[in-house]
Amino acid sequence: MLVHPSLLVNFLIVVGESFWVFSDAAQLYRLVSTRNTRGLSAPSQTLNAAGNIAWCTYFALNHLWFPFFTNIIVITLTILILGYTLSNRKQFIRGLLTIIIVGPVTSFGLIHYTHQSGWFGMGYNWLAATPQLVRIVRHRKVSGLSESGLYFAISAMLLVLSYGLIIRSMPLVAGCIQGLVYSVIILKHYYHYRKYD
Repeated sequence: MLVHPSLLVNFLIVVGESFWVFSDAAQLYRLVSTRNTRGLSAPSQTLNAAGNIAWCTYFALNHLWFPFFTNIIVITLTILILGYTLSNRKQFIRGLLTIIIVGPVTSFGLIHYTHQSGWFGMGYNWLAATPQLVRIVRHRKVSGLSESGLYFAISAMLLVLSYGLIIRSMPLVAGCIQGLVYSVIILKHYYHYRKYD
């Protein structure tokens, strides 16, 4: 059972979620200024958007309004990043197919298993990050990634992990631990391979 957060704990999640906003804003800025979509994946962005929708459902269901509203901002930025990523012809078909599959699955899951929405969010974020991690490790392509975006994401996960531990939210804790492991691996490869990109 979740512990109702105090004002100080709510401040923690607002700062943590703000780092997600800064992370996506940094990635979007990099996309707009360089028009470089390498290292980004339309299916991953689609899964991230679905994850954000699931997290919004989870936060609303549990009356956690501070993270709910910041997730609305993150969804908006993720959709804008997805739009830029879809401008790449190679990404367009894969992104469209992912949207066609993920949209109905998400709707069905959140309607019929609403109480599991946090685990849906965690699962979608995990599915979204795995192909990017594999692509970076296997193909050594990191040029489309934003360095500041990576650091903002790590900061967000550390603060949200603390929030999740305090309120005893297992989906948040599991999602942040998985995200931190992936981010550290991506950051290591980013610094190793960016000189070759």
